[in-house]
Amino acid sequence: MDCLELNPIDDFSKWEEDYVEELNSLEFKETLGNRLLFEDKTVKLWDLKLEPGQRMPFLRHNKNFSWISETNAVLKSRFGNGKITLIRVGKGDTEYFEHAEKNYINDLENLGDTSAIFKILEYKQAFHDMLPILN
Repeated sequence: MDCLELNPIDDFSKWEEDYVEELNSLEFKETLGNRLLFEDKTVKLWDLKLEPGQRMPFLRHNKNFSWISETNAVLKSRFGNGKITLIRVGKGDTEYFEHAEKNYINDLENLGDTSAIFKILEYKQAFHDMLPILN
């Protein structure tokens, strides 16, 4: 995964007004994908598919998660702090993010000419809370 910063933190001057209004609405989803594939007491497995030009609205991250890309993709992400990033992912790229209780906000837009497809594993608890206690 490669990231290129297009806009710095705390600078909303180059943002389109519609995105600023959406960000200021404080109505954020917390779903990490288009479709929930599996859920148990510890994890949720999401499928995220964005067609060319499609955008996932701003969402709030309050859980740790990891993802794997099923396709090559070029994406743009706008963050709640003003930062905008261009992201290039390759098929098979993976990442892990620790966002538990952080209210981390961003959107995701597919700038490429093919579908961007991800599987996302959301952890309902912090990893150390899932480990058994040994006596």
